[in-house]
Amino acid sequence: MDLSGLLGPFAWLVHVAAGFAIPFIAMLYFSPVGRSASAVLRVLAVVTVLSVLGAPWLVHPAAGMLLGYFGSRAFSHWRESQGGLMMALVAAAAFMALGATWLIFPLFFMALGWVLSGGPRRGGRRSRRRRAAQPAADIASALPEQASGTPVNAVAAVVDGPLAAFVRDERLPPEARAQLAALNLRTREALDLLRDQGQDGSEAGYVARAVREEYAPAAVQAYLKLPRSMADITPLQDGKTGRALLAEQLEILLDGVQDIMNTALRTGGQELLTHGRFLRERFAKIPEELKVK
Repeated sequence: MDLSGLLGPFAWLVHVAAGFAIPFIAMLYFSPVGRSASAVLRVLAVVTVLSVLGAPWLVHPAAGMLLGYFGSRAFSHWRESQGGLMMALVAAAAFMALGATWLIFPLFFMALGWVLSGGPRRGGRRSRRRRAAQPAADIASALPEQASGTPVNAVAAVVDGPLAAFVRDERLPPEARAQLAALNLRTREALDLLRDQGQDGSEAGYVARAVREEYAPAAVQAYLKLPRSMADITPLQDGKTGRALLAEQLEILLDGVQDIMNTALRTGGQELLTHGRFLRERFAKIPEELKVK
């Protein structure tokens, strides 16, 4: 169905609107709201209306971004975006009906790769980002009752050290600030634990300090150099925005510090077990010694 003739001499306005629709579509696809079915439905409505009004070319970039949407959502904890992905399948069928018939081939191979890479199992795992933000949520729940503001701002009020300024920086996404608060907590705990075990000068201690003083600040500073209007909506790599890449890098650092803590815990646990065996052997002899000959 082509309704372009209804606009007469103003038909060119449809192409202008379609041009402005492209960044709007990208924002909906790749921002956090893209997890919902309603966001994908809005994209489908915009593309359909503008296509039938005289800008049929719009369906092709929209379909290309839809492939990026599937790649970024389906291959990483797809259950969190299950509603959006189901609506995206409907949108894919509609785009093919509007002229993007080529979409079926990359979709088929992407679905095949998703299945072969363990996609269905991946969806059942707990989100690493949620795990990363959890220590910050724990801090927020432990704050005094008079603390005000959002949980992230409340956490920022009690964070100290080299990451404190970044946790308070409102240019950063809330989830990144929560991850930085978690990094501050974990690195400080890891360094205290290593110091108590006499390993403050070890490689693990060096890595924990580097995460706290160099690696995390470098990731944040790289994000802050991006244009503010594009940092959270424009894909930079594999369909991921600057915001998503920052969160991914902070997750890697969180996992690295957690590995250091796990190793230190095993070391301390081994000492505790050894001491327990010594106590059992030492005091097990006492009843024998107290027996009357």
